[in-house]
Amino acid sequence: MRVFIYPAVVRSMALLAAALMLAGGVPIILAAGQTSSTFKSEPCDHDPGWEGYNNRNLPEEARMVTQDFGYSKTQFASKTPGEMGGSIQRTSTPASYAAPLTPARTLDDKLTASGTFTASSGKGSGGAFFGFFNSQQPGGSGRPISSLGMDIGFSKKGGRLAVRLITSGNQSCGTFITPFLPGKFRPTPLKMDGTRYHWTLDYDPQAAGGNGRFTFTLDSDTHKTEDYGPLPENFQQEAQARFPNTTTFTVDLPPDLRKEGATFDRFGLCNMMKSGGVMTMYFGDLEYDGHAQDFSKDPGWIGVGNRTNFEDHELVGAHDYGYSAKTSFAGGAPGEVGGMLWRGLPFSFYGDRVGPLDLEQRLEASGKVKLVTAGLDSDIFLGWFNSAAKTNSAGVAENFVGIHVGGPTRVGHYFIPVLMTAQGEKSVVKRGPVLKPGKAYDWSLVYDPAANVGKGEVRVTLGTETVALALRPDQKNQGARLDRFGLFTSTTGGQMVKIYLDDLKYTVR
Repeated sequence: MRVFIYPAVVRSMALLAAALMLAGGVPIILAAGQTSSTFKSEPCDHDPGWEGYNNRNLPEEARMVTQDFGYSKTQFASKTPGEMGGSIQRTSTPASYAAPLTPARTLDDKLTASGTFTASSGKGSGGAFFGFFNSQQPGGSGRPISSLGMDIGFSKKGGRLAVRLITSGNQSCGTFITPFLPGKFRPTPLKMDGTRYHWTLDYDPQAAGGNGRFTFTLDSDTHKTEDYGPLPENFQQEAQARFPNTTTFTVDLPPDLRKEGATFDRFGLCNMMKSGGVMTMYFGDLEYDGHAQDFSKDPGWIGVGNRTNFEDHELVGAHDYGYSAKTSFAGGAPGEVGGMLWRGLPFSFYGDRVGPLDLEQRLEASGKVKLVTAGLDSDIFLGWFNSAAKTNSAGVAENFVGIHVGGPTRVGHYFIPVLMTAQGEKSVVKRGPVLKPGKAYDWSLVYDPAANVGKGEVRVTLGTETVALALRPDQKNQGARLDRFGLFTSTTGGQMVKIYLDDLKYTVR
């Protein structure tokens, strides 16, 4: 049988192809009933003019930050005069006072440390870290990347404590020392009346079958009993499992965490790198690697940003992302898309007008990406979505085909496919490639409506790793209305992601 194509049809197809090519696009061959679509290239060498919604909501007034900690001749925590500490403020800008470790230690080395601490005041939600850490911190990560030690938080009423290991790839494991049931029971039992606490920390790389293990102890001469009053049964069980009822805690590293690695070139104190309140703490009677530290005089430890005042504009929820003309984190010449995105309200996005598109079309995107820094409890989304989400207080709850950057603390940040239909039915894979901070990657995203025996499939590639998400029966029939391509934020409260994209190509109408 012969198939004829009439000249008028040929001319129409040629004109359409020519128009698409003039627009910088690559025509996509359509099946019957499909909406016409094409690729758009965005090299980001100039402002692309995308739509922004709440993506630049920096506060009109900055918060004043005052760091004032380091060597002190006082005797709040130590047995004899001489210790370290002072006023420590939470902010995304790193500040530290610590002993240099030469040579630097890794997760292949045994680590030991001990000492005392005491707190005397807190304003707002203050936070500090004490232990082994890496001096090269990008800022904005909340807890220090490449660290092993105490995460200490204080408010007006008291404090709480956790001990964690965070690898160079921002993967984490640890335990709460004081009771903690998320959203239910979060007391602050550490006292702020000068009570002195004694602690030890030991890490053995050969324990737990060679995966590594750290052990932490906490006790006090005066803080010996809990004082919560009557508690529900599950709260009481948590209290019994934590300080002061329990004083020794052991954490076995997950099998792959030691392989991920961490490098520690400092031992001491640094602030938590998320905007917040102030706490006054002192640390004394310090030892590490079996050597007692002499604080009868200034030990000459290295201070970075620990005696300073400045205005902080990187406050919680203050999104600051979009076109960035002068940076080149993701690679190539200056000019890229990205910045600082917070997890939590207000919902925000930055995207190109691309629609309408739907689930009957093949959708493709690619480019370069670099995660500069991120808190452990943070995530963002990248792909095709519907701009009407800005009228929904929950943000994007439906109409999305793209990538989720985020994951549990033990992993860091997955780079995995997600699809949400017009009816809000969601599909997501449980694991996939991990986007590690400080490394640039090539990435691609493909939604193929014909794959998976016609049910549809989303494939994401990061570097050399690929993961596929197979749609469930009838999901494709629920449809999705997609009119933007770009970045948007999660409305669940949490930390900050600083991420950049370049050399983008993506399907448009």
